[in-house]
Amino acid sequence: DEVNMDSIVDVTVNGILTDLDQHWGYIPQEEYASLSASMKGDFVGIGVSFRNINDTIAVIQTLEGGPSEKVGIQGGDRILYANGEPLFNTNISEDSITKRLTGEENTKVILKVYRKGMPELLEFNVRRGRVPLKSVDAAYMLTKDLGYIKINRFSESTYKEFKENLLKLKAEGATKIALDLRNNPGGYLTEATKIVDEFLPEDKLV
Repeated sequence: DEVNMDSIVDVTVNGILTDLDQHWGYIPQEEYASLSASMKGDFVGIGVSFRNINDTIAVIQTLEGGPSEKVGIQGGDRILYANGEPLFNTNISEDSITKRLTGEENTKVILKVYRKGMPELLEFNVRRGRVPLKSVDAAYMLTKDLGYIKINRFSESTYKEFKENLLKLKAEGATKIALDLRNNPGGYLTEATKIVDEFLPEDKLV
C-alpha cells in the first residue's frame, strides 16, 4: 500500500510537541497558506472574516474599506454561492473556501447571499481588492496621562501600527500606556519583542 508521508510527518511532529508547553503548536501544510496571509499587513480578497457554521459560510464582519463593505454585504450574511459554485453542505476546508473567495486583484466574483428576513437570495458582484489587516483595534486616551492600545495579533505590520499610535498618544499627553492583549492568539515573536523594547531601558534585554 502507498504510504502517506504527510500524515506520518503530522503525527510525528505532533507527538514531539506534546513535550512542549501549551504555547506551541504545529501548523499542517494545508493550513499554512491562509495563516501566512492573515499574518501580513494586507491581502487581496473580498474583505470579510467568516466562519463555517452549520455547513454554511457565515460572515462575521466585513473589513473596513474592503470590497464587501462597499457593495453592502453585512455581518450575519450567509454566502451560499461563489461564481455559481455552492459553498454550503460541502466538506471543503476553510482554506479551500478562502481560495474560492480570493484571487487576483481587480478580478470579480459573483456571490449569492442569504440574509435573514429577505425572501430571496441577494446577489453581489464583488471586485477583489487589497484589504488592510489592522493589528491595532483601538488607541485612545483613558485619562489625561494614560493611553490605551489594544492589539489583536502580532503580524508583519503590528510594530509599525503600534509605534504610530504610541507616538500619537504621547503627543496627546500620555506618559503611561495600558496595553490590552486580551484574546490575542500570538503571532510573530519579532514583532512582539520590538513592542516590548519600547517599554525597556536602552540595552536592556527582554
